[in-house]
Amino acid sequence: MSSNFETAKILVGMTVGAHSRTETGANTLGRWAHPIHEVASALRPRLNRASSGLSGTLLRLVLALLPLVLLSACSDPPPADPMLPAPVVILDIDTLRADHLGCYGYRRPTSPRIDALANESFLFQWAFSQAHSTGPSQGSIFTGLYPTTHSLVYNGARLPDSVTTLAEHFSDAGFKTAAFVDGGFMDPIFGLDQGFQHYETHDWKGLDTIGPRVIDWLRRNAEENFLLLVHTYDVHADYTPPEPFRSLFTEGITPTPGFEPTVKQLEVIRKSQARDQALQLPAADLAFAEARYDGGIRFVDYWVGRILDELQALGLDRRATIILLSDHGEAFQEHGTVEHDRLYAPVTHIPLLIRPPGGTQGKVVESVVQAMDIMPTLLEGAGLQVPTNLQGRSLLPFLRGEPPREMPAFSESPYFGHRRAIAWGDHHLIGALESDHIELFNFRLDPLELEELSAENPQVVSELYDVAKRWQDSLNLRGAPETEVPSLDDEKVKSLQALGYLN
Repeated sequence: MSSNFETAKILVGMTVGAHSRTETGANTLGRWAHPIHEVASALRPRLNRASSGLSGTLLRLVLALLPLVLLSACSDPPPADPMLPAPVVILDIDTLRADHLGCYGYRRPTSPRIDALANESFLFQWAFSQAHSTGPSQGSIFTGLYPTTHSLVYNGARLPDSVTTLAEHFSDAGFKTAAFVDGGFMDPIFGLDQGFQHYETHDWKGLDTIGPRVIDWLRRNAEENFLLLVHTYDVHADYTPPEPFRSLFTEGITPTPGFEPTVKQLEVIRKSQARDQALQLPAADLAFAEARYDGGIRFVDYWVGRILDELQALGLDRRATIILLSDHGEAFQEHGTVEHDRLYAPVTHIPLLIRPPGGTQGKVVESVVQAMDIMPTLLEGAGLQVPTNLQGRSLLPFLRGEPPREMPAFSESPYFGHRRAIAWGDHHLIGALESDHIELFNFRLDPLELEELSAENPQVVSELYDVAKRWQDSLNLRGAPETEVPSLDDEKVKSLQALGYLN
């Protein structure tokens, strides 16, 4: 029956059998040890009860996986040989929420080229970021650690030199490492440049400036093994892509005279949430802001297409692993506010696509995963040693078609009483270290998290709270380097003010 399977090159050249259009279930425990494994093991016996709460989710996952398991039993086993080094391209789209992409079910045609990429990739349906803002979230992506552990816990802090990054591992292994980033909290002063031999920062100039630089670099390094990072703020407020993208989706929407979805105007709404008289954007202004945001996505999609075309022209599409993801999403008053200062799913649910060399026939992974799982995935995929202290897990078992096991995803914030969130099974629990207030949502049935469910599901709340508490205790026991705060010159202050991050 192996003829029923396509041959997919997994990351750096490994071939495995995979059934076309597979929707892979939840549940991979990864082989890299960290305290979360003990938490999951302690909780699993309670989840085996099929009467209520999360156990029903697990039962449905087992049933969903049965056809895949039977097919896999009839296919050739995946090779166990280590993978060889090959190029890696990371497309890091700041502020891009998953549910505004066509491949994640969005109503507008925001992303035809990204959707085409998804058709050749593993699409992780429920990936969560570890923070709601750029610095901490990017820190987790490139260290495989939670913000509390790597110490870049808020925007304006610096990643300590003592923390080893993905780029440092790749550079030490002989890869060329290069990054083209859009400034802001990706500026070298905040430490995320560690390990990149070439690091260009273009403050708020976007892909019209960064894109040609990336294409030129690819042409000069196409024969090399490399790690390439491409980062942009083009989706971030002020939502001002060039025409025709800026007005692409605004037809028929008439905002309040004088309204523009600038950081300055949106910050008035966001900051008012802490006052007694919280402000809201009128419906037309909100619709206009969201349409302009979507235009920015379509602009980024255009540049993603140009970069993908260049990779194909250079033959790198057959040799390179391509990853597309975001550090966080964006809120449009689903929970009263705008921008991205909360841990609800519109902000922490991110897109994650992994295209192996040569592509694969698009597959959807339904498991909950974390943005910081990228680092151990790429290290293992390149045949490099994966440090045992990483808190992320490799996603290669999903790509190999191995039966997965569920793991929770955690997010954190230093604000609003030190907010914490856990996504597990079907549910998302959000609380705070300094408050007893807890919210529960079923993110699969209610992806905008508009229906609060804690009162009706005390058992689920109890189980998720227990997992989250053990996770927080493990972070406290582990300790972390002291948080560093760099000094900023006037130019950097102005750049960050443009992003709305400094008063």
